Amino acid sequence: MSDYLQDMNGKLEHENTPEWYPTGKTILESTPALKAHVLLQILQVASPRLFSMRGRLLKESLLFNDDQMIELLSAWGGSSGFGVIGSAELTPQLRRYRESMTYLPEIVADYLRCIRPQMIAGWHGKQPDSRHLQLAIEDVLGETTNGRLPDETREVWATQAIADVSTMSAEEQRDWKLLLHFLGSVDGGKPTTDWTKKARSFVERLGDRFAPTVIRWLLSVSAPEVTSERHTETYANGNTYEYVIHRPHHSDRNVSILKGLAWTCAGRTDPEIARALEKMTVGCLAKVLGTGPWAVRAASAAVYALSESLDNPEAVPALARLKSKVTFRTTLTQIEKALETAAKRQGVTKDDLEDLSVPIYALENDGVRRETFDAYAVEMRVSPTGDVSLSYFAPDGKPLKAAPAAVKTGENAERFKALKADADAAGKTLTAQKMRFDGFYLAQRSWKYTDFVSRFVAHPLLSQLANRLVWHFARPDGTKTEGIHDAATGGFADVRGETIPDLTPDTMVSLWHPLGFAPEYVVAWRERLAAIGIVQPFKQAHREVYLLTDAELSTRTYSNRFAGHILKQHQMNALAHGRGWKNPLRLMVDDGYPPATRDLPLWNLRAEYWVEGAGDAYGTDTNDSGTYLYLSTDQVRFYPLGATQNYGHATGGGYTQHTRHGDPPPASPLPLTDVPAIVFSEILRDVDLFVGVASVGNDPAWADTGADGNAGSYADYWQGYSFGDLSASAETRKAVLGNLIPRLKIADRCELSGRFLSVRGDLRTYKIHLGSGNILMEPNDEYLCIVPGQRRDAMTGDVSLPFEGDSRLSVILSKAFLLAADTKITDPTITSQIRRAK
Repeated sequence: MSDYLQDMNGKLEHENTPEWYPTGKTILESTPALKAHVLLQILQVASPRLFSMRGRLLKESLLFNDDQMIELLSAWGGSSGFGVIGSAELTPQLRRYRESMTYLPEIVADYLRCIRPQMIAGWHGKQPDSRHLQLAIEDVLGETTNGRLPDETREVWATQAIADVSTMSAEEQRDWKLLLHFLGSVDGGKPTTDWTKKARSFVERLGDRFAPTVIRWLLSVSAPEVTSERHTETYANGNTYEYVIHRPHHSDRNVSILKGLAWTCAGRTDPEIARALEKMTVGCLAKVLGTGPWAVRAASAAVYALSESLDNPEAVPALARLKSKVTFRTTLTQIEKALETAAKRQGVTKDDLEDLSVPIYALENDGVRRETFDAYAVEMRVSPTGDVSLSYFAPDGKPLKAAPAAVKTGENAERFKALKADADAAGKTLTAQKMRFDGFYLAQRSWKYTDFVSRFVAHPLLSQLANRLVWHFARPDGTKTEGIHDAATGGFADVRGETIPDLTPDTMVSLWHPLGFAPEYVVAWRERLAAIGIVQPFKQAHREVYLLTDAELSTRTYSNRFAGHILKQHQMNALAHGRGWKNPLRLMVDDGYPPATRDLPLWNLRAEYWVEGAGDAYGTDTNDSGTYLYLSTDQVRFYPLGATQNYGHATGGGYTQHTRHGDPPPASPLPLTDVPAIVFSEILRDVDLFVGVASVGNDPAWADTGADGNAGSYADYWQGYSFGDLSASAETRKAVLGNLIPRLKIADRCELSGRFLSVRGDLRTYKIHLGSGNILMEPNDEYLCIVPGQRRDAMTGDVSLPFEGDSRLSVILSKAFLLAADTKITDPTITSQIRRAK
């Protein structure tokens, strides 16, 4: 030991690698007992020069005698240090020591009982490493020979598990408790071979009881209950500071159990297991106040289990659905890697895998699945608008309002449960696929005609999306056309309704985008779709197109089209993640943040939307954790992919590029004229969505929370946005209403006028802004506040909208029907405003 210390004398930290020195190699190649002796000496000397050797030895399987184990335990210090050993380091050594002994010597047991209160007290006792150590002590002392249930917290799944196990036989209870206790100490990024072997032995004891029970628990995973506690701190100068602490009611051990349960499901082929893992992932990533996603490591375990279950027919579909739902970047990256792995295994691209792996859920080509249950029948049906529903029929064929008891009970119960699960999964799959189809433009997807037909048109589920969209066909001879599926012929019809000839197997198919086509042609498609009763799954024929303006040609490298807005930060953040953008929540701290960015690898581009926290009053312009409530917006820019990242201070001041060692040199933004037109249009469409949904101007009940109240600058912005110029999406809304209004039963009371839909009631005339949906009342333009949801029974008439997804259009129509019959309104919060002096 002294020779090794001499070798280390005068060495720098990076020169302390033990293997580089003969004395170090001798120690590492010695017996487990000698290495244990050296470790204890190192802990006594507490020299920084020995820290590298200390770390190496603690990773080894050491052999301690009883006195040495007590000495090691006495060196525990909660966290790692020169003269102390941390909980994470002590735990494996303690477990190995016990495994090497036939029985636990009483002197060691007594010492463990003596120091345990110190180990579980204070801040250290609440940390995950300390909890793992506590579990190890319980095991070593033999206190858990009968296993242990999850901790009694307010987690729904844990409450369900405790209740389920309590109703089982004594033998079953013991089997489950042993498994759950074993899972409570799970650690690491993926299961080891030894862990998997032990887990399998527990699961095999449970046999057929394992899967249905675990499925029930995983399906019940959701965000834990949170208790908020308000505190007041008084400083020496008399100033007070109020803050709130949010305490989620869950335990780290329970999260470990969830993680272990997910791992035990890896490799299973039951579709319900895959769906349960999907639901668990979403539940674990649910955000709780003051914490964010509450069980990230359990969510990662669920994704790992799905990635290891590729023979499960629902595994890849579940991963694809999660890809459209998950916004937490680490888990999303893990999902992408899992899909890449699955694609390589099948010898296809990831995009092709997502095309080919969508289940049909036993649907027939017409989108219907019919099953009989004794004399009754149940139909799972995909509607023309893509909704999945179950319908019930009596023995005489008459429809029933609900599932009869004969279908839900007895021998039919499990089969009916499986049918309901398939219907639920089919609906979720359609939602995820709708988002995927909408991304085909920037993903540059195209297919040979035969592949396109087999993957989409002939697919009982995906055809419900594909057959409501217009497709672009490029023949090998260079001729091009657009068409939509014609159910009567099985082929495709053009904008005039005529069958498109000569669609050969080598014809290339892509999703049609209105960009670059004459306005008259686009309008003709809108009229054609309306004539044949097509409701598109997202905006296509009515899709907003953003072309370069004179102002953008003048600024050259950036667009100010969506600058100067005030957005609700959390809402904008959720929208950004849902559209594939990276955008961190901004706090009022001394730190830097990048702008909102979206990487476009297929185009070798990065788009940026410059946003900053709005306001400077902590606790007023922020929530209790210091997160900005609002963002102010600035430029949209484009850079080459991989260009040095821009950063701006959290409290504002603009963005600039800071290069560090190894970074590429600073890059200039690209001229907007160099950005492909479809990329520019789709990125600005994203940004229009952020502003159109998250702007405070859209909130009819919004009140400025700044120090000046409603008299502040935010109030000026709210007034200007609520009733100002229309964005491209609002102009699209106006065009749609122009076609819809003549078909409404209130058509004689409605008129489009500039930025507004004017509605004549019996008491007053109302102007509904086509962008924000906010309302002014004539003759004095007095503001009328109607919060969406106040009148959930408000009728919009039997109106078929041309596309799905524009909730504000539905709100505007709902308000129009409500106000056209203003004498029938009974809500006092509305009538009191209408009947005020005019």
